[in-house]
Amino acid sequence: MSFCDVAVVILAHNGEEYTKFALDSILAGGNKPWEIFLVDNASSDSTPELIKQYTKLLEKAGIKVHTWRNDYNKGCSLARNEAWEKVNSRYTVFMDNDAAVCSRDWLARFITCFDEHPKLRILGGKMIYPFKPHPIQSAGVIINPLGRVAFRGRGAARNAPQYQAFWQTWGLISACWMMRTDLREDVGYLDETFHPVQYEDLDLCIRTRLAGWEVAYTPLVEIYHFEGMTTEALGEDNYKTNIAKNSLKFRERYHELFK
Repeated sequence: MSFCDVAVVILAHNGEEYTKFALDSILAGGNKPWEIFLVDNASSDSTPELIKQYTKLLEKAGIKVHTWRNDYNKGCSLARNEAWEKVNSRYTVFMDNDAAVCSRDWLARFITCFDEHPKLRILGGKMIYPFKPHPIQSAGVIINPLGRVAFRGRGAARNAPQYQAFWQTWGLISACWMMRTDLREDVGYLDETFHPVQYEDLDLCIRTRLAGWEVAYTPLVEIYHFEGMTTEALGEDNYKTNIAKNSLKFRERYHELFK
């Protein structure tokens, strides 16, 4: 077993069955992260018991575990920032609790890309649906001149040739990405203006590009993503309202860039 200089940050607000799947995928990896931050974002289900169970399993596998429970759901940006601030590893992975990695050597593959691209700061893999034949959910993000966002490759075949190459982009979804931990010093943390979730990841990608660094997609790492499970607690109406609100903030902030 080999370890990589990586910290994985996972937030959980309910959805313990998905969190279990995510943690099992990390334990099944051919290489392991040095540390993992498991943050219970005020779950009301059996997530606290699940975290206690998996803390033992992760520690037995040699992974250092940091875990705590928030008194209330702090949302994505704030809760992730609080964990990211404590990371000592060279690389940090943001991973939703409804994502699970497919590639056993996923950490090594991500790190190899960073080694090959010295200016790279954020790297995302191929997000695929967790049902056969596993079509693509996102192979990076496309932003049009009006600031509208689309998932590149959405619905395409898993091995469609046009999505089988390294691709530089202005946007990625953070359901599972790796970044240089010191990006927080160069560019800053996730912007908590985009509370509780949505567009905070795209904003960080754009700030990274504007600072002169690279953001990219690689097909070498594949991730199952049970789309929407991490935001289910908001409720459908609140979720739609939140997207509209944060989309407006995002487009107003960067409308000159998009044009």
